[in-house]
Amino acid sequence: MKKRFLLIDDDSDDRELFSEALTAVDPVSICDRVPDGEEAFDKLASKQIDMPDIIFLDINLPTMSGWQILTELKQKEDYKQIPVIIYSTSTNPKDRSTAEGLGALCFFTKPANYRVLKSMLEIVVKNIEN
Repeated sequence: MKKRFLLIDDDSDDRELFSEALTAVDPVSICDRVPDGEEAFDKLASKQIDMPDIIFLDINLPTMSGWQILTELKQKEDYKQIPVIIYSTSTNPKDRSTAEGLGALCFFTKPANYRVLKSMLEIVVKNIEN
């Protein structure tokens, strides 16, 4: 069964690398990529993108922070059941704690190594419930 990912990240290189790694891990998966929360909510609401099985969310974003997006996702009935993984360059323990407190499934620090990213995505793909 196809798994649908939504990556919300303003760094185009990170979006591309994530998508390449995901395709290498699960060639039939679908990865919608948007640079910010406003576009994510607009595209979800207008059905330009289908409901994802999981969302990867950066923290430092333009217009809305990742924390604001996560809070809104968890407050909206249509989206609150979607697992959200915070996917950031941050290594600050406070950010991990904040993510947990706001309802994120977990917190991943963006790996600098493509192989590590693929390994991380293999674990996620294997554990997504259909």
